[in-house]
Amino acid sequence: MTSELPIVQKEKRCRGLLSKGLYVNAGLPPGEEAVGDSGPFWCSATQTIFGPDKQLCDDEHCRDPTRACYKASWTRSALET
Repeated sequence: MTSELPIVQKEKRCRGLLSKGLYVNAGLPPGEEAVGDSGPFWCSATQTIFGPDKQLCDDEHCRDPTRACYKASWTRSALET
């Protein structure tokens, strides 16, 4: 009997979630990172660690599409229209 763990698919992050890694790693060659993307995080709408719904902004909480403030990630097709 194998005891493999199921793969859990995570929702994509809210497009309003910002992190230090977005800025420090900008412009680096693909595959290179100066800083990981594990935080600190903040909300682009409030510019704080809390979203407009007064809930914490981080990698876990900002993947929940049921949050009132959640905005789906941009897609290429959405940008072309």
